[in-house]
Amino acid sequence: MSIHVTRKKPKAAAFDMDGTLLRSDGTLSARTERALRAYSASGGIIIIATGRPPRLVLPLFPQLVVADYFIYNNGAVVVNTGGDWRVEQPISNDTAYRFHRHVLNHHADGICIWEVADRWHANRPLYEEEKAYFLGPADQLDPIILSEQSIRELQPSKMLLPRVYDMDNLSEAFQNELNVYRLSSAPCVEMAPRTISKASGVEGIALRHGLSSGEIGSFGDDYNDMAMFRYCGHSVAMHNAIPELASIATDTTASNDEDGVAMKLEQWLQDSEG
Repeated sequence: MSIHVTRKKPKAAAFDMDGTLLRSDGTLSARTERALRAYSASGGIIIIATGRPPRLVLPLFPQLVVADYFIYNNGAVVVNTGGDWRVEQPISNDTAYRFHRHVLNHHADGICIWEVADRWHANRPLYEEEKAYFLGPADQLDPIILSEQSIRELQPSKMLLPRVYDMDNLSEAFQNELNVYRLSSAPCVEMAPRTISKASGVEGIALRHGLSSGEIGSFGDDYNDMAMFRYCGHSVAMHNAIPELASIATDTTASNDEDGVAMKLEQWLQDSEG
């Protein structure tokens, strides 16, 4: 595959967080923060596109307030930092409930996790070994345990399962209703509405600003970035990206531990000044 390397600064850029903006130790480097601020000061629109829920972003990384938009839960929730624009497209309660029953039919003691209103919920208490699958650094509280009736009424923005489950079977059964993301960076699998992805979130923002896909850049490393890469005219794969994502990228950069995002932004800004 031949890679076309852009020298033109895109008018907007979407950034994945884990494995892209953040280093492997979960920190945002000072160099990357400076590069984001410089890109913003040059007129660039910054979009943070992540599978994380809101509580695991700005409270942990206040430096990201420089962003103009946040795409949470792989596209199910999209907001601007001004707080006057929000798009939320949850999974239907019928799909969420049937998915739950499907899991239990194949795993009698199965665990389902739902993200609802920026809190996590479960169908039963987690075993200690299961907490490693789902417990985020800001999730010190146990999930809210739901009754069968409450599960029937759920409209979650995201669902999660341990990666050890038979995901091929689940993916096939719900292929017309859900996107299933097998993350390489976490021992769990995420589900979102079929029509929702990071790409749909970026597209909604582009329409709001009158931008074409060719005027938007994206940075990523994992499976849930693939739709975004296909949508954006400029896509930059981190050196640590999965091969499937790197193969469709239009550009590459150094790894997240080598400040690859900062390096590419600095190059864009330097070339624009030249």
